[in-house]
Amino acid sequence: MSKQVKSNKLKVVSKKDTVHHNHPEGGKHLVCLLGDEQLVKEYSTTFQSAGIAVLELKSLASLKTSAKKILMGFELSLESTELKLTNLKALDESLPAQIPIVSNAVTSTVLTQAQSIGHKERLIGIAAFPTLLENKLVELTPSLYTSAEIAEYVKLFFTGLKKEIAVVEDSVGMVMPRILCQIINEALFTVQNDVANPKDIDTAMKFGTNYPHGPIEWGEKIGFKNIVTVLDALYKNHGEERYSVAPLLRQMAIAGTFWHKEK
Repeated sequence: MSKQVKSNKLKVVSKKDTVHHNHPEGGKHLVCLLGDEQLVKEYSTTFQSAGIAVLELKSLASLKTSAKKILMGFELSLESTELKLTNLKALDESLPAQIPIVSNAVTSTVLTQAQSIGHKERLIGIAAFPTLLENKLVELTPSLYTSAEIAEYVKLFFTGLKKEIAVVEDSVGMVMPRILCQIINEALFTVQNDVANPKDIDTAMKFGTNYPHGPIEWGEKIGFKNIVTVLDALYKNHGEERYSVAPLLRQMAIAGTFWHKEK
């Protein structure tokens, strides 16, 4: 397996400021994406803007017919559900053994997810969370099974997209999603306790910390339901009160937004 992957290393070629990725066996690079619609759209837009051909899988039926053309598979479901595990199993059974599978590992570890597939060494995790792909940094996390060749293969792919790579521990929440969700959660506690209104919190945080968005505005872009999902996963995994969801945040996950009309 290792020798096969080494001989088929990802080639990155720059031409007219556009990054092109070639399939190890020749032909145009094709990446397949499946999972949460919001994340699939974000990743698809980013990849296509870099000249990478993308197959957005609406169902698993088209996977087998395209499998030989695919250089990398992405499973971008945030929650670890039976559907996510079914998707991972389908990718593992359909794609050639040397092709990496990159899975969202924010709410469940790569080690846990790997139990659902046969080629465990090809699975690597990514901190796939709405808006984070806008940043320069991409978090990757290997499991105990992940081969060094697969990890290097995926790092080269994102380096070709001019991303910096942080390899982090295989743990629930990873790094940036965990920190960001806690900040947004604390902001909702602050609103709930009448310490400050949403607009003032966003203004203070943007100018005080140079964040691209205020925490509540950022939470809206991410989706409050997604934030609750991550915090609940962290609380279940660690049992620590710092991950306890603010009641107002849980309400917002159901009700939506309310501060755009504030004066």
